[in-house]
Amino acid sequence: MMTMKNIMMLLALFVLGHTATAQFAMFGKSGVVTYDKTMYIKNIMRKQYLEKSDDRSRAQFESMIPSAPENLVLKKTLKFNGDETLFEPVKQDLDAEIKQFIMMLALDFDATTLSDLKTKEYKRYNDIIGQKIIVEDTVKTIDWKITDEYREIAGYNCRRANGFTPDSTYVIGYYSNELLTNGGPESISGLPGLILGLVVPSQHVSYFATKVDVTDNLVLDKKLFNNAKAKRMNRAEIAKMMTDTFGSFLNKATVDYVIKLALM
Repeated sequence: MMTMKNIMMLLALFVLGHTATAQFAMFGKSGVVTYDKTMYIKNIMRKQYLEKSDDRSRAQFESMIPSAPENLVLKKTLKFNGDETLFEPVKQDLDAEIKQFIMMLALDFDATTLSDLKTKEYKRYNDIIGQKIIVEDTVKTIDWKITDEYREIAGYNCRRANGFTPDSTYVIGYYSNELLTNGGPESISGLPGLILGLVVPSQHVSYFATKVDVTDNLVLDKKLFNNAKAKRMNRAEIAKMMTDTFGSFLNKATVDYVIKLALM
């Protein structure tokens, strides 16, 4: 016959087990986040290309704007496990015209970014004009100011923070402290929780999570960064290479925009 003491012990074990399960469900240390990266193409073309163009390129950009899409959405994922994050593109079937806009305006390089938020090690795999390059540098230090504004993103209550990157780019981050990593899209990190929403007004681009899958001890695939044939550079070196490459047909202000967008 079960005594009152045994009943109380069973109840205590049930409550402890339920609490542990709930805490794992609520506070995820590992998982996959799917983002929509939205680029506002016509705004980019008007503000970053047409307004900054010179006589040799103005007519070309003016002729492209009427057929340009208002915006373009690319799918990205962020895989995280503790202090490590892997941000990478999702393969999509895009029509030829959209691909042409992306290529001509250098809006996205299908880059994959690996960050170790504990050691501050940062690697970014790029395929730029057919050349495979791995950028090896440190995780960016962003000057964040947390606000009292909240919004729901992908089912999570997120708090807003305003920040400036080392190159003085203004960013808006929405983070959830229910996901226990301080990473985020691209190389933007440093908040007390995972960034599920990121807006970069000057670059006319935003990232918002559409789905969050919390898993147990996800393994990050890092094989891409073992490519012995890829050229290795730091941020300053790849910025110089991009200046030399794009400077022949874009003015300096527009090249600076492309570099900031590519190395965000």
